[in-house]
Amino acid sequence: MSPKQQSILLGAGVAALLSTSYLSLINCLCCLGVIIGGLAATWHYTDSNQLTIKPGDGAVMGLSAGALGALVALVLNFVLIKMGIRHDLAMTNLMIDLMGDNLPREQYNELMAQSEAPVRFGSYFFGFNQLIGIVV
Repeated sequence: MSPKQQSILLGAGVAALLSTSYLSLINCLCCLGVIIGGLAATWHYTDSNQLTIKPGDGAVMGLSAGALGALVALVLNFVLIKMGIRHDLAMTNLMIDLMGDNLPREQYNELMAQSEAPVRFGSYFFGFNQLIGIVV
C-alpha cells in the first residue's frame, strides 16, 4: 500500500469516527468531522513524507478520505442503530423541540412518524442517497 493510500485510510478513519454516533453532531457545523478527516489525511501524507503537495492533490486526498469515511460511518451508524443506540433521534428530537410549534402540521407529523419508524438498511441508505442528491 502506498503512503498516499495509507494517509487516505487514516483520514477516512478520523472522518468515520467523527461521523459515528453522537459525535456526528459535529457535522452540523459545515461537515466539520469530514473536513477534519480530509485535513488529517493530507497532513499525515505531507508530514510523514517530508514534502509539499499541490493544492489540487491535497483536495483529492481530502475528498477521498471524506468520501470513504462517510461510507464507513454509514455502515457503523446503521450497526449502532440496530444495537439500540438511536443517535439519529437526537437531531429529530432537537428539530421538534426547537421548531415544533412553528412547523406545518404535516411536517410535524412526518418528523414524528420518522422518529417512531423502525430503521431498515434500505430506508437508511435511501435517506443517505437523498442527502447526497440534495448536496450535489
